[in-house]
Amino acid sequence: MVAWKTETNFNHVQTALIISKDAEMISVWETLFQQKNCHVVSEATPHSALQTAHLLAPSLIVLELDLPHAELLILCMKLRSMTQGTLLLLVPRGNEQEMIRYHNAGADECISTPISPMALLIKSMAWLMRQEWTAPQAQPTNIYI
Repeated sequence: MVAWKTETNFNHVQTALIISKDAEMISVWETLFQQKNCHVVSEATPHSALQTAHLLAPSLIVLELDLPHAELLILCMKLRSMTQGTLLLLVPRGNEQEMIRYHNAGADECISTPISPMALLIKSMAWLMRQEWTAPQAQPTNIYI
């Protein structure tokens, strides 16, 4: 008899990149993400964030920078070109057209601020699990019984 088994590892450490100038919130988010087995790196400037994203290819990027709309769009496009990880963009409540532009620039989800740290964590974990589910499946392994 031959059984099929697919290797799946939901417990491996994933990297989260937090891009924000709010040191207090970064500290809270780092603690929460680390409790969920995520390696957390934070950056406060677009330039540093791009370098880090290029080096680490994070599974999750949380972007919360107060930048002009055009600069934020460009940053989203550059980040998207560097990683296939989830890009969550935290922005003040905007109009629908702005949200569509951010999505087209590479943001997977635009989240209106303020948002509670726990709500952001729940959304982030859902996106990370979605990545696991939609990732190319491992090749089946023959197991002879």
